Amino acid sequence: MIDLLFFMTGLLLLYGAGRCVLSLTARYIARAENGTLSELPQRALLQGMWLTLCVAVLGAGLAGLLAPSQQFRALLVGAWCLALASLDLARFWLPFAFTAPMAITGAVFSLLLIPDRGASQLVAEGLCLFFPLLLIRQIAARFAGHEMFGLGDIWLITALVMWYPLQDVLLVTLLALLIALPAAWKQHYLPFGPFLCLFAALPAFISLQEVL
Repeated sequence: MIDLLFFMTGLLLLYGAGRCVLSLTARYIARAENGTLSELPQRALLQGMWLTLCVAVLGAGLAGLLAPSQQFRALLVGAWCLALASLDLARFWLPFAFTAPMAITGAVFSLLLIPDRGASQLVAEGLCLFFPLLLIRQIAARFAGHEMFGLGDIWLITALVMWYPLQDVLLVTLLALLIALPAAWKQHYLPFGPFLCLFAALPAFISLQEVL
């Protein structure tokens, strides 16, 4: 009974937090455009996905499948991705003002709560990911004659490596590509950020380090 009460209370609080995140991103857009506050596209879908994540995280925690630190990490990553997905869907934005704090909080989390991830490893993995992706972006744009994916996508992927090991981030990126490419085939352009955000919390539940 106490577990159920804890679950429901936590779920209500987290759902409210998700609504606050979406309201803050709507205000950010209004400020950036010097306009009036407008409704975010796909807000109901985003709220539903956030609620699904919260149910999964709290449920896994109660079942003893996720440690408190893993739950905390999944919810923090999910909150950042909720904001970034809403911005990308609304305006095709993945602002550095959001991806940089996401990377910083991820680095702080990893340094404090994950003993086997030191500062040198975080920097090395970030650089090993950022510069090859930047080169791929430039080559793809040259061959296609237009930008295939934005710099914000690269910053988002790099921010994720501050939270998770490199191989897990590569898996997230691969899964996002497998879903995004068929979807983009039917439309001229779709933002890639929401597809990344869709799978971003996955390594909190299962890591390639545990599988291999």
